Amino acid sequence: MAHEYRHLLVSLEPPVAVVELNRKRQLNSLSMALRDELEGCLGSLESDDSIRAVALTGGPECFSAGFDLKEVLETDFSAFGHRAVEFTEKTYFFKKPLVTAVGGVAYAGGFDLALSGDVIVAGEAASLGRPEVRFGINPLLAKLWLRIGMARALQLSLTGEFLTAQEALAIGLVDRVVPRERLLDAAKEEAARLAQNPLPALLAVKRAARAVPFLDTRSAVEYEFGLTAEIIAEGSVKSALREYARGLGIIKE
Repeated sequence: MAHEYRHLLVSLEPPVAVVELNRKRQLNSLSMALRDELEGCLGSLESDDSIRAVALTGGPECFSAGFDLKEVLETDFSAFGHRAVEFTEKTYFFKKPLVTAVGGVAYAGGFDLALSGDVIVAGEAASLGRPEVRFGINPLLAKLWLRIGMARALQLSLTGEFLTAQEALAIGLVDRVVPRERLLDAAKEEAARLAQNPLPALLAVKRAARAVPFLDTRSAVEYEFGLTAEIIAEGSVKSALREYARGLGIIKE
């Protein structure tokens, strides 16, 4: 993955990759150029078999203050909205495990990007929220309600309330709170922990997590067993199952 980025810092530490937003003077606001780079970067990491998990951060001071408002005001909104949807789809449906590391502010679109994480780590001084309603725009509920439930998501979206890291931890919005100086290390630890598992299983879990909430119980179970069948059909998992059974004493050879 020999790409050079203007707005990202990328470090490959197989089986983990670290991606850092790098528009620090603009509070890592999500300009079109940054979003395009991040989409391309994630696409490359999806196809890199040496990478099993990714940690995404904005650094210890600021995750992201949201979309670049100058661009929002200067762009036809139908075109902006179309590209914003594509960006959300690419980040949320990233095929491999994604850990987001939130230092400082994660507001509006930055908050939504943080919610793309399967695991969310926050620094002690992090501040998270959806202030859009305060200036007359509806915040996005799509990812938030799946993480904390509709009632709490609705409350946050109607009030524009900001949460501290500990408040976010208490309602399950983030999974872990660490000292500011430990943020990146903690995110890499979480990514490495996920990356210990075989990639086909990780990919299947991600697919299920994005599909199951929208299926009835029978359809969900059928979908997940279908994923299992795909993995077993590849053959490589059978030897691992055999070793597991030996360890339990079920198979004696």
